[in-house]
Amino acid sequence: MTKPTYQDAEIMLQVSQWGTAMGVQAAMNWMWSDKFIADYTVFREKHPPGSKGFRRATTVCSWFETIGTLYKNGLFNGDLLFDWLLITGPWERMKGFALGLREESGAAQLYENFEALAKAQQEWDG
Repeated sequence: MTKPTYQDAEIMLQVSQWGTAMGVQAAMNWMWSDKFIADYTVFREKHPPGSKGFRRATTVCSWFETIGTLYKNGLFNGDLLFDWLLITGPWERMKGFALGLREESGAAQLYENFEALAKAQQEWDG
């Protein structure tokens, strides 16, 4: 990767502000709590689509999916990104939900960039 630029920092700050506006921190706090259910089938029974829990889970996945899409298309500096965020932890926590929803919806591309981003961070970590 190349050394991050001021433009890269601006993108990082804009993504951070957007995450704050969409409630990512509250959703992530919930994701790390005992209230989050990692098994998709059990999660879906307790938190059906439209519920607060379902919205929180999709908020986390959608935020990381957007960041993953930017990274995949060369619009987010990997060194800056992986120094800023832990992605592998949230992916491991949300993987059951993301893959379960992907299978249920039949949309193979659903949250694929979140998943790929976690793999990229594992490689970056060496």
